[in-house]
Amino acid sequence: MRSTALFLLLLAAPAAAPAEPGDAWRLSYAAEARGDNAAALVALESAGGGPVTYVLALRRGWLLHLAGRHADAAEAYQQALALEPRAVEARVGAMLPLMALRRWKEAERLGEEALAIAPGDLTARSRLAWIDYSQAQWQKAEQHYREALAAWPASAELRTGLGWSLLKQGRHREARAELERVLACAPDHAPAREGLALIP
Repeated sequence: MRSTALFLLLLAAPAAAPAEPGDAWRLSYAAEARGDNAAALVALESAGGGPVTYVLALRRGWLLHLAGRHADAAEAYQQALALEPRAVEARVGAMLPLMALRRWKEAERLGEEALAIAPGDLTARSRLAWIDYSQAQWQKAEQHYREALAAWPASAELRTGLGWSLLKQGRHREARAELERVLACAPDHAPAREGLALIP
């Protein structure tokens, strides 16, 4: 009986703070690797106490996004940007929760800022393509996909995006050619197969 009471007491007790400053980060990354994003966030936040650093704000934004807390994630990324105003990674990171919230103009502005700083950034370019596609701006999406593919021609995702952008414009012959190029190397690529099935 006594051992049961002790066990229940230990369960009710709050988790001990990490013994070393780096432990919170280790625990956070380990939890994320297990797919437990909530625990990853809790572990990260136990590293607090000092001033918020850029990397802390950046990682917090990522974990909040993974946890589906998109508005909080966007705020965390803005905090990171306030600390490192020219950071490309914080801009492209912030695009994700803003896209999830359908705050297209804000996400687009950050993508354009990222490209102004780092013109070849693939992540910013591909996210801008998706933003245009999501707003039925098929020609703009096509242009972004083409520019991204010029640097990354083997990307099945980018080429499929181009194929769908052409399909939405009614340019069936071109769409078919792009989607068939994807399927030639990735025969089980579901979005490419779905697009191809829609072409008369």
